[in-house]
Amino acid sequence: MSGAPAASGGAAALVAERLRRGDLAGARTAGEAALVAEPGNAALLQLVGVACCRTGEIAAGAVHLDRAFALAPDLPRLRPDLANARAMLGDRAGALALCPPDAPAELQRLRGYLLQEAGDAEGAAAAYARVLTADPRDWEIWNNLGNARRALGDLAGAADALGRAVALQPRATAAQTNLATALAALDRDAEAIAAAEAAVRLEPGNAAAALMLGGMLRHAGRADEALPVLERAAQLAPDDPAAWIEVGRVRWRVRDEPGAEAAYRSGLRLRPDDAAGWLELGIIFERSGRMDALPPLLAEAAAAGAPLDGLGYLRALVLRGEGRLEEALEAARAAPAGLEPERRAALIGRLADALGRADDAFAAFAEMNRASAATPAARVSDAAGYRARIAAMQETASPDWFARWRPGPPPGPRPAPVFLVGFPRSGTTLLDTFLMGHPHVHVLEEEPVLQRAQDALGDFARLPGLDDAEIERLRAVYFAALDAVAPEAGAKTVVDKLPLNILGAPLIHRLFPDARIVLSLRHPCDAVLSGFMQAFEPNDAMANFLALDDAAALYDLVFAFWEKCRAGLPLAVHTLRYEALIAQPETEMRALIGFLGLDWDERLLDHRRTAAARGTIVTPSYGQVTQPLYARAAGRWERYRAQLRDVLPILCPWAERHGYGPCG
Repeated sequence: MSGAPAASGGAAALVAERLRRGDLAGARTAGEAALVAEPGNAALLQLVGVACCRTGEIAAGAVHLDRAFALAPDLPRLRPDLANARAMLGDRAGALALCPPDAPAELQRLRGYLLQEAGDAEGAAAAYARVLTADPRDWEIWNNLGNARRALGDLAGAADALGRAVALQPRATAAQTNLATALAALDRDAEAIAAAEAAVRLEPGNAAAALMLGGMLRHAGRADEALPVLERAAQLAPDDPAAWIEVGRVRWRVRDEPGAEAAYRSGLRLRPDDAAGWLELGIIFERSGRMDALPPLLAEAAAAGAPLDGLGYLRALVLRGEGRLEEALEAARAAPAGLEPERRAALIGRLADALGRADDAFAAFAEMNRASAATPAARVSDAAGYRARIAAMQETASPDWFARWRPGPPPGPRPAPVFLVGFPRSGTTLLDTFLMGHPHVHVLEEEPVLQRAQDALGDFARLPGLDDAEIERLRAVYFAALDAVAPEAGAKTVVDKLPLNILGAPLIHRLFPDARIVLSLRHPCDAVLSGFMQAFEPNDAMANFLALDDAAALYDLVFAFWEKCRAGLPLAVHTLRYEALIAQPETEMRALIGFLGLDWDERLLDHRRTAAARGTIVTPSYGQVTQPLYARAAGRWERYRAQLRDVLPILCPWAERHGYGPCG
């Protein structure tokens, strides 16, 4: 209610004074007593009505205010007092009747609230704009205007209004969270996270703010930062299933499978009919090779009341495992497009490919990549910038550059790791699974250990002039990073497997001149097509696979650089073809083991046992390495020749240079 109304006359003045002092009961008692003698005194009626409303007796207050309005509608502040009373009683129409479009700012404020509550965002925005014309420093109205604009789809206008609200009142948690939401919708992710962080700093106990921030950090690929924030949200709101589901998502991202499953189940106990939660839990089972757990999980979800159509992806996985590919494809297509859109499209593509329907498969993979390109992580990725960096490295790596290399120190006491490299989707995960079968090999699976040394180096162009002390320092950086992620490696032969470490060949040779490098090679058309067909976690490098022409350009740059390195440096390289490994695994593995200087062990050949024992496979090839060796992926590109037409002039020359023969 507004402040105490102005009043004249003895009784009215007494009641008004008591209202000003906060003596609501005394004001009401005195006013009601005075009304016995003066029942038509509009000022007294208004004062008593305000006193009633302030003590929570809104209906009684509205009766008095209505009578006052009928007698003297122009009394100061009477219209807003009555409008507020009607609004509190749920009489929106009655309240709006007192707040016409041309009303003063005080009533426009209430008009905006009422229209926004009624879903009329356009009318609310107009009312708020009139309030701000009178008082442009009203941060609450800027906040409300921002929310109204967002409801209208005017995201830029919403962010502007909410930004003004925050500038005027930076300690308003609601304004900060509203601003974060608007900025996120505009894909201004860094600014959105900053606003959400501000909200959490302002109210550390606000579970909703923590949940928002954690979700934004997860979407931005910052899982390590998101985890403590989301766990705090779950502690603050233990009965909120959304918080537990978010914790599960992030625990999975940081490779804590048991923790992820426990968090998902906590969320599902609170909301057992949540199809998305069951779906994501099932995806954990899929990724960790627990396909036999999917049928009972589906039965459990159905018994809990989860809608069956929301579980279509999991049903499709089960049907595919049973060899019922047509039914699996039908189930995948029937799954809601909004639930896990990338995975759904990828599964449709794989099933259509297995059924020999190249056009359908390619269309599904293109849809998968469009969905991936819309994610926050992809939006901040710079595929073109990544290729530009490789091109700059290629230009630097001239014969003169290699000729200027100073001799380095001899190998240190720790043996050099083996580096398993290649273009993505060229069989490195299958090969590392074979190698894991050897009891004296430790495979470091796609950890950015060499990148730590590169970061410590700085400018790639400095490599030729490094002195002994700097090389020793960079070796120490590498081994410290290795020990941090693989303390259990011990005295085993370490295989550092990360395909695009192929670009680190000069750094590898500078630090470890005796290092052995294993190059996993695959037909370039198959490698590029397979990359396009794979849902990678987007980053600068992997974002190149969202489009075929980018992937082909990346292949061309990578191998042009690799050839320069082979010509300029005495690298110890063993090349193993993916196609040959599938056709003759023992022959190829015996040759590789000989190159590595290890004794032969028959366990090397049981890659399926090794894959099952390794648990969760974090690379995109998780679905293939647990299966028997099959040749259908070799030469797959021939079925997609029409779709690859524009990139064949880039890839076919490399196919010939790699010994695959002409393909144009």
